Amino acid sequence: MTTLPRSERSALIVCGGQSRRMGQSKPHLPFGDETMLERVVRIVSPTVDEVVLLTGKVINIPDIPYAVTELPDRVAGQGPAAAIYEGLKYVTSWSTASIVLGCDLPLVTEAQIELLFDRLPNHEAVIPRFEGFPQPLAAAYTNQAMDKMEEVLESGNQRLLDCIQPLDTCWVEPEELAKVDPNQGLLLNINTPEAYRRALQLAGLPHPWDD
Repeated sequence: MTTLPRSERSALIVCGGQSRRMGQSKPHLPFGDETMLERVVRIVSPTVDEVVLLTGKVINIPDIPYAVTELPDRVAGQGPAAAIYEGLKYVTSWSTASIVLGCDLPLVTEAQIELLFDRLPNHEAVIPRFEGFPQPLAAAYTNQAMDKMEEVLESGNQRLLDCIQPLDTCWVEPEELAKVDPNQGLLLNINTPEAYRRALQLAGLPHPWDD
């Protein structure tokens, strides 16, 4: 049972990528009878008190039937690290911690989100690793992470991996995620058409463009 109540938790959904490898807008991708963004918002909403969409200045977001707040990039093309920093700053007046998810994680589950929040006390971040690589767009952060991220950003470095490097981090390995989700959906982000097809198969859903 997490020690952090839902009333002190927010979700920051990163929607500002250019989807170059996917070849089309990831938030709009069909996933069953939902868009991929709608599915992610539906899954995360019961675990937090507010969902904030971190959007690019020129990104069109599909309509979704859930209460969300849109927070466009302050500077066009600023990248995910600055967007996450701005998101944490936006919710800091009431939220103690945030789950940060890419909009391309349709197989995320409430159990995985709760696992990250459960590990957060006494740390600034809880970040999964996959094949040894950090997954900062599938992680939980406290508001205390802002100061260290700001120092890196103000140095002119907007690289997300460098912005999380100074944080006091609890690392979560795939084996731990597998205990609450055999598919380890928190690690299955959709960057390519092949990954999209695999995610649909794991979810038991048809590909929308197959005959």
